[in-house]
Parts: sequence; C-alpha cells; structure tokens
Amino acid sequence: MKRIGVIFILISGCGSFALVMRGAKNAASGLKMGVASATITPFLDIPLQGYYYPRMPDGVHDDLHAKALVIDDGHDQVVLVACDLVEVSREAVEAARRQISSRCGIPADHVLISATHTHTGPEGVPGYVSSLGHWIADSVVTAEGNKRPAVLGVATEQESALAHNRRYLMKDGTVQTNPGFLNPNVVRAVGPIDARVGVLFAEDESHRPMVTWVNYAMHLDTVGGTRISADYAYYLARTLAAVKGPDMLTTFTIGAAGDINHWDVQRPGPQRGFETAQKLGETLAGDVVKAYAHLEPLDSVRVKAVSETIKLPLEKVTDEEVKEAEKIVAQPPRTDVDFTLERVKAEKIMQVKKRQGEDALAEIQVLTVGPVAFVAIPGEYFVELGMRIQKESPFPYTFIVELANDDLGYIPTRRGFEEGGYEPTSTVLAPGSGEAIADKAIELLKRCR
Repeated sequence: MKRIGVIFILISGCGSFALVMRGAKNAASGLKMGVASATITPFLDIPLQGYYYPRMPDGVHDDLHAKALVIDDGHDQVVLVACDLVEVSREAVEAARRQISSRCGIPADHVLISATHTHTGPEGVPGYVSSLGHWIADSVVTAEGNKRPAVLGVATEQESALAHNRRYLMKDGTVQTNPGFLNPNVVRAVGPIDARVGVLFAEDESHRPMVTWVNYAMHLDTVGGTRISADYAYYLARTLAAVKGPDMLTTFTIGAAGDINHWDVQRPGPQRGFETAQKLGETLAGDVVKAYAHLEPLDSVRVKAVSETIKLPLEKVTDEEVKEAEKIVAQPPRTDVDFTLERVKAEKIMQVKKRQGEDALAEIQVLTVGPVAFVAIPGEYFVELGMRIQKESPFPYTFIVELANDDLGYIPTRRGFEEGGYEPTSTVLAPGSGEAIADKAIELLKRCR
C-alpha cells in the first residue's frame, strides 16, 4: 500500500507543474541545455570502495553512470557532472577537465565533477581512474552536442523523516557515531540535519522533460553487500522516469552529509539493503514531484563560475604514533564490524605520514545559474558548515555539492573535533579547516553576486 501511495502522489503532482513552466517559456529565450549519461560500471575484478575491509563484487544490481548537464546562456557555459561513485579522485577530475577544455572549449573552472558517495562502487584503481576521466569527458562532450533551447525551474521541498544526524551524545558524556539501534545510552543527536531537497528541472521548447537535478544531504550507504549499485539514487531516478518518461535524465548530488545518514537509532535495525534503498529513493522522488508544482522559472539567466584553491593544514602526528599505526595496519582488518576507532586512527596517521607535512590543497568552486548557486566542497562536509554557507549566501537558492572535484575525507566543525568520534578521528585535516572552507565559499558567492 505504501508503494501505491507514493506513485499516486507522483502522478497527481504532474499537471500543475507543466503550467508553471509554460508560463516561462518565452522569458528564458537564449538559454540552452544539454544532458547525457555515460556508463561507468566497472569489471567485477575491481574491489568495492567505502569500508575498512575489502569487498569483491559478485554481480551488478544496476549500472553506474556519469551524468552531465551543460548549461549555456549564449555567452558562457557551466557544467555539472555527478558520478555514481564513493569519490572522484583529483587525478580523474583533472584528466576529464583537460579533455573537456580541449574538445568543447569549456574552461576547467567551469566544470564541477562530483561523486554521489555510493558505497557499492569501485575503488579508484589506476586502470579504472584512467578510463573514468575519458567517460566523464565523453558525457560532457555528448551533452554539449545535445544542447537545445530549454526552460529551467528551481524549487525546494522539506524532507525531515529520512535523514538523521549520526553523531550522538551518550550518557557517559562521549559522542559516538552510529551508536547502535535502540541503544539505551543515547541521549540525543549533537547536530541538526538539512531537510532541504533541492530541485532543478529543465524541459525543452516542446515541453519534453530533459533533466531533474536533485540535491539532498544524506549518506549513500544504504545497500551494503557486494553487488554494484547506485544505491537509493537508482530508485530515485527509476521512480521519476516512471512519472516523466524514460528520456528524462535524473541526476543526484549529495549535500553536506559528512555527519548525516539514514539510520534511525530509535528504531530496530538493520535498516540496510535494497528494500531500504527503494523506500528512501521513492520517498525522495515524492518530494521532488511536490517541488515540481511550485518551480520558480529561471528567466533570462546568466551563468558564472569562479574557483580558488586554498591550503589546509594537516593534523600533527608523532614518530611514536606512526610506529604504533604501522603495527595496526599490518594486521588484517576486522570484517564483523564497519570499523574500529583504533584502525581508523591508524590509517589516518599513515595518510598524514605519506603527505610528508605538506598542506592539503582544497579547490572551492562556485557555479551560478541566475539565482541558483552550486558550491563545490572537496570532501565530506559537516552539515552545520553547509547550512552556514547557505544562510550567508546572497543567492536565494544555494546548494552544497560535497565530494566535488576531489575527496579530502571528512571535514568536521571545530566543535566536532572537540567532541571526538569517528569523523574527526578519520580526517587528516586540522581543526578549523571546515570553517576556512566556509569563509572562502561565502567570499566566492558574494563575488559572483
């Protein structure tokens, strides 16, 4: 019955939307958009990424894709690409941007390449990364070649039932990440969620749906297991295709979700698997259809892009910590738990050692389409930092796209470092990095405005 209810909401929400878009048809003349998708599903001999122990895939539930949007205002172009992966390495981003610049004439800093963060995608082994750069570039080249006059609309909806801040204050005063279902020692979550569902929709001059871009701050680690899958983003796209037609592309990007996932510790577990992912994806699709009904047309918009790279200091480690970490990582990881903090800390220390004291380089990028701003963050950003950027942005619609153009790992707040727990134990970055990123993002947003 729940599935039928979702489909009914989807179908009943379509009619009023078309009227909104038709009213804006002539006002947005000159704007063109192209969309395309490239399959990036790996061979089954590449391990899956996302956990602290190895997993070899034993099949493909659904294909992975790189999905590209090219928006052209007649003077300039911006590009958004979303890949069904845990991360997109800087190497792959730079390779793709070089090809896009050479083949399409689009500047590198006008291209935003992000990962959805599905935990049932491949590790970034060298051969796959090399191919990924080509696949991403091919998706953009195809989208650029598909450009046609388009009408765009933007809206947001609220979805507060799916996402949960996964960091909890415990009765002993500590803060734990995902402390377990029905744990009697949980006091409360220590942070908020961002309930906004961002929606950008485009149709052509004949009112044929072209693309729905969706942004929501919630981890994509629902499915688990060893079958390749785009996780709940797959069910989101499948459901919207049933409503708008199979020719419409649905693109998902993840918001500031470094401390956000779908696990509700007040309910029994395991809350994992394809059925759970389907429920999340279909519910999110219902929110998108609600947003269709009150889209704000983007009339005669201009696009802009700006990008700066800043240096972020790393945490300090001692020689004694390195020696102890070497002993720990030499042992096989446990497979009966998602992680142990001992192992997490040891692997972080080894990453810091590998960098040999060099600061991390973080590209902060802002793309704007009229009143809409996309802020690219190169890591798993804590939700409060993302919400601060949105609050201080001069753009009425500001969407955080994390894991964009690189992956520097978790980026907690200063308070998060003080509280401890999994995320600050994992990150190689020093306290204050998240706030420095927010400061630069807000500066860039104001510059664009």
